[in-house]
Amino acid sequence: MLWLVFLLFVKVIGAFPTEQFFSTSEYAASLELRPIKLGKINFLHTTDTHGWLGSHLLQRDFNADWGDFISFVELFRKNRINSKNQDLIVLDTGDKRDGNGLSDATSLVGMNSSVIFNEMDFDLLTLGNHELYTEEASILEYYGTALSGKFKDKYVSSNVEFIDDKGSKHAFGNKYLCFKTTNTKTKILALSFIFDFKRYNRKTIVTPAIQEIKKPWFSDMVKSYTEDDIDMVLVFGHIPARGEADDELLSIHKELRKYYPNIVIQYFGGHTHIRDFKIMDDKSTCLQSGKFSETVGFLSIDNLDSQNVTFSRRYLDFSKRSFKFHAGVKSLTTTLGDSVSKAISKLRTHLGLNEIIGYVPHTFYMSARPLNSSENIYNLLSTKVLPLLETPKGLFSHSRIIMINSGSVRYDLYKGPFTKDTEYIVMPFPNFWKYIRLPLKVAIQIEPALNNGPVIAHLVPPEGRVGSKLVASSQKCPFVTNPKLSEGFTTVDDAGCDGDDTPHRSQYYHDIPNVVQCIQVHDEEPDTIVDFIYYSFMEDSVITAINFILGQLEGEDHKNVTRGDTLHYGGRATKELLKAYIKSI
Repeated sequence: MLWLVFLLFVKVIGAFPTEQFFSTSEYAASLELRPIKLGKINFLHTTDTHGWLGSHLLQRDFNADWGDFISFVELFRKNRINSKNQDLIVLDTGDKRDGNGLSDATSLVGMNSSVIFNEMDFDLLTLGNHELYTEEASILEYYGTALSGKFKDKYVSSNVEFIDDKGSKHAFGNKYLCFKTTNTKTKILALSFIFDFKRYNRKTIVTPAIQEIKKPWFSDMVKSYTEDDIDMVLVFGHIPARGEADDELLSIHKELRKYYPNIVIQYFGGHTHIRDFKIMDDKSTCLQSGKFSETVGFLSIDNLDSQNVTFSRRYLDFSKRSFKFHAGVKSLTTTLGDSVSKAISKLRTHLGLNEIIGYVPHTFYMSARPLNSSENIYNLLSTKVLPLLETPKGLFSHSRIIMINSGSVRYDLYKGPFTKDTEYIVMPFPNFWKYIRLPLKVAIQIEPALNNGPVIAHLVPPEGRVGSKLVASSQKCPFVTNPKLSEGFTTVDDAGCDGDDTPHRSQYYHDIPNVVQCIQVHDEEPDTIVDFIYYSFMEDSVITAINFILGQLEGEDHKNVTRGDTLHYGGRATKELLKAYIKSI
């Protein structure tokens, strides 16, 4: 009913010719895509879509929209899956909002994009941390998807609970599911864990996975479903395929192997926005399928019942070219897919996402160019955009340093039209400015104090937490320099260098700092008082750095800085400053 209402609503809105955004260059005629290898059990996986349902209008390599994806799955199932001895399972591992105008430009974030997303016939669904930041997000996800008639028997979240208006706790969907596949009758036990997320809202509870599996429900489950009762275990969730020393997925795997030592345990991950494939052991792997509708992950498992289980993975570019190739068709046309594509186009127009504000002269990258490059977005922000922050009325214009965290930027800023949608894409989050007055000798040390140590997870973009480990290099995989190829993914993972379906020219990866800053200092004397301005989101990290620096000053008494020493600065958010800059050039 929700979908019908939505379609009736957008019917009155004229479509917008989004094709005008695309580059006019054609695909290389000789480009050969790498095929997939089908098995007994086959999976198509998405994750971290963040509202990117309407295609990448300035990137032809990701030119499919959600309607095209729906058509692809329908045609792939029809043309490629043998109904007698093969199965296809379609699943998603969360983070469906915050990052694109289709989800973020509505009064309730995700209101329309959730309806569109749910038109896909997923076999398994779960949630990510972006469904847990606010009460509104969790309420929409719980009642609109987890308890919906379509997905109530397909939604799994093993370590998240929802608190209703009476204060009662409920599993956010199902703790686990056990089901038989349609064609091969393979019996699968499915669980889903989110990483140890702490910033959940008051309507939800996230229990660390290792604590969750000590609860009675888990003990009852492993007694009810032993190795003799099932064919494989499937764990899909918003959790990285690989992490640091405290690798949560590895800990989960070790626990599950105590109960299921001899059968396949297959994992699907998310959260860190990368393509990755990790071999856990000889009967277990984990696939992670990128971000922002850039990737559809494919995995097949064959010889499931033997000692020689085989796994095959492929990362499909989210493009019409890839979808047609792998579905074995010349056209992606289906009734449902076409109607969804039309609805997306009309919704873009209704939300004003196609409104052109200015033009970006060339692409500004987050990590594909060094920090000091004129093509680096952080360089753009620190040299051109942050200086536009107005000094509040009534506040004496001190020298100042303006700092932002790198994670406030979520995507490259591409050459071409800068639209209302671009605002949500590049910098989706609002920010509030705070400041503290400090001697220059203290303020100037905050940036190195925050950047010279380890990665601070909550300050950097998700992909910044793993760095260049999964990008092709001469040490691991060939760095592709073919000028006839477009820049794109050349992934290295535990299975080698050939996971990407579409050949690309490699992009260099340059480490992303935790923070960047703009320095506007008129007097460089060490004791000059400056306004140190920063996002309120960063306050705890900034205060910790200040107190560390004060503690290192020799021969000076000091008291620790607290939140009570900070003040509100005001002024436009960085995303508004960026828009103003683009309009001015």
